Amino acid sequence: MHDQASEVRFLSHSEEGVELPIEAYHMETNSRGVYRCVVVVPLLDTRRVSVEMRQLDMGGSELCRAHKVFSRFAIKWASRFNYKFANDRAFSMRDIDLSTYAGQIHLTPKALTSAPQKGELILKGQICLPSEDFASLRVIDGNGMAVDCPSLRVGNPADVTVMGGLRREMPFTVRVPDDGKTYCVVADSQKGNRSGFLCLDPAARAHYLATLSPSMYRCAGGPEYKSRTIARGRFLSGINREEFVDLVGPKFSVIVPLYRTPVNFLTDMVGSVIDQVYQNWELILLNASPEDATLQDALTRITDDRVRVIELEGNNGISDNSNVGIEAASGDYVVFFDHDDLLDPLALYYYAEAINEDGSIDALYCDEDFLNEEGEFVAPHFKSDFNLDLLRCHNYITHLLAVRAAFAKELMLRSAFDGAQDYDFLLRLVERTTNIVHIPDVLYHWRISDTSTAKSAGNKGYADDAGRRALQEHLDRCGIAATAELTDNACFYHVTYEVVGDPLVSILIPNKDSVKVLKRCIDSVEDLTSYRNFEIIIIENNSVEEETFTYYEQAVAQYDNIRVVTWHGEFNYSAINNFGARDAKGDFILLLNNDVEVIEPKWLESMLAICQRPEVGVVGAKLLYPDDTVQHAGVIMVKCQSIAEEASPGHAFWNLDRDDPGYMRRASLVQDLSAVTGACLMTKSSVFDELGGLNEEFVVAFNDVDYCLRVRELDKLVVYTPDALLYHHESFSRGSDAVGKNMMRFIGEQGKLRSAWSKYYACGDPYHRPAATMGYYPEVPLLK
Repeated sequence: MHDQASEVRFLSHSEEGVELPIEAYHMETNSRGVYRCVVVVPLLDTRRVSVEMRQLDMGGSELCRAHKVFSRFAIKWASRFNYKFANDRAFSMRDIDLSTYAGQIHLTPKALTSAPQKGELILKGQICLPSEDFASLRVIDGNGMAVDCPSLRVGNPADVTVMGGLRREMPFTVRVPDDGKTYCVVADSQKGNRSGFLCLDPAARAHYLATLSPSMYRCAGGPEYKSRTIARGRFLSGINREEFVDLVGPKFSVIVPLYRTPVNFLTDMVGSVIDQVYQNWELILLNASPEDATLQDALTRITDDRVRVIELEGNNGISDNSNVGIEAASGDYVVFFDHDDLLDPLALYYYAEAINEDGSIDALYCDEDFLNEEGEFVAPHFKSDFNLDLLRCHNYITHLLAVRAAFAKELMLRSAFDGAQDYDFLLRLVERTTNIVHIPDVLYHWRISDTSTAKSAGNKGYADDAGRRALQEHLDRCGIAATAELTDNACFYHVTYEVVGDPLVSILIPNKDSVKVLKRCIDSVEDLTSYRNFEIIIIENNSVEEETFTYYEQAVAQYDNIRVVTWHGEFNYSAINNFGARDAKGDFILLLNNDVEVIEPKWLESMLAICQRPEVGVVGAKLLYPDDTVQHAGVIMVKCQSIAEEASPGHAFWNLDRDDPGYMRRASLVQDLSAVTGACLMTKSSVFDELGGLNEEFVVAFNDVDYCLRVRELDKLVVYTPDALLYHHESFSRGSDAVGKNMMRFIGEQGKLRSAWSKYYACGDPYHRPAATMGYYPEVPLLK
């Protein structure tokens, strides 16, 4: 059309006459004054889409009208044709929204996660719209019909500069059914600007789940892990085994109990040991089914003299059968191996390499995956380095456990715990040594079959109870006042620690104005907290509003355990908390942001009971956004892939649904971590004093991370507990770290963290592998 003083409007309808959202972008005006634009409609399920253009003069009179109907089929084939034969133009049209902002609303996805327990997809994103405008959101289905979404939320607006122009951004969250159908989120302007939309058709949904979900899900997901296993196979096929023949190191005694083992499984299992590139091993096969003639015949055909077969008189159970092998072992380390599983050819080599570098290692384990009935490696378990609290929730170590022979022969397996005999063994082992090394590589393949423990473990109630008994005995032997409890998930346990005595907890809450926020925080602490021996110290920080000081007086009068101390210096989060801590009377200090809200009564006692343990220095909570998605479930130290790459600590399980247990259930389990957020952080006063409090060089960001890492240097644990569950109305009272001077300060403090803790940036997080080594979200939430 010809460009002139006029207004152009576009309308779109489905074949049923339902009005659909539509976007229009100016593409070019050619030398003849012809105005070209790109019109975009969502890829819904409707078979045909009509597009109508109306050109109006400045008085509102219609100058011209055009109308055209497009079939969905024709649009898809035209798109494919253009991408193949007019690639540059196709891409410029596809990405035109990235450079067109005038009068236009944009919706950008930031995270898409699944909430399988609720049958929902959670989409979180950003609305970018013209300055001074506001947007309302709605959801339509594949036919353009309105969908009721009571969970739809839009956050507070913030002014930003985009391409030199002032814009406004608003975060949003929407939940749609995870039913495979198409949905579309539409943002309508309140100022007459053009609407924006974001389409969740099956292809887009799959793309966003693959790129915008938590890294632990992505790295363990089907496509990502399949490519890893293919690459691993190519790597192994190129190994020159002659280079490993003369390697010197410890001798491994691999113990395998056999009972009615299918011959093909036996052949594969034995072959995976014989195929090890590291040669110093013995394989001890304990045959508890001598009546099985087929198995007997297969055993007689094994010719490698490093393989020993011990015939048992009958099946005395997994523990007693295995103990015969432990007693017969002549190696330096005993390795526990199941009769139907497989080893990676480099498994024993990596174990020997670690022991050769550190001869004090008492036990080793590795990552593992499943071998399905189609011969594919799937569902990898990328494990934490040694993690005592996680072990007290479940046996995350499992395979491939290698133990110094002296410990194995001392401890043996106990038949009273058959079904969880390996868990009982580990719990007794860690009472003697924690010099246990994790080899962060998938070296063990756990077979899924009708006869395998991998497939049937969830049906063994006796194993579940045996594990609970083993855990309770472990707690009792350690002199810990705690109760081991079953959960709804087989072989996962919950430990309820008891608060010893009635120690005082000093809760420090820095505050500048924000009376409504502070009042919500304090009222929730006072009204909901079941543990009552606490004091609240409000650290006044340069407030200017009269109502703030009025509220302080009211709070002190209302609650006899509240005091207000005044900080007169410039804003420095670390210095402010250090100042408040000097007035604290408690044996324990709890750092608490004023925008945190208590939602469950036992949050404080669950943190305190763990923090009382002598080996613990810090305890962190599970924090939720008000939309019931995870804001914090621990902190991951993200590894740099090169010296030129940027990385920053990030929140684990960010944006998952509150009830989603997370990868390997780790969002819902008590565990040791590198760091937790200072928004709700408990520490012993003695530890705080020993470290000199928070490092005041970190004015705003990373002071909590630095503190936690310094606690770890004291050889004390940083523990995350999901039992302490609170809302975090994040960043209400302070500006964004993403712009201007805040960004400069943030980058400076990030540089200090990288300098002080370079080993984490170089090696990654020991508690989260490989999530910390493959990048994180497109925009990791900044730690404050």
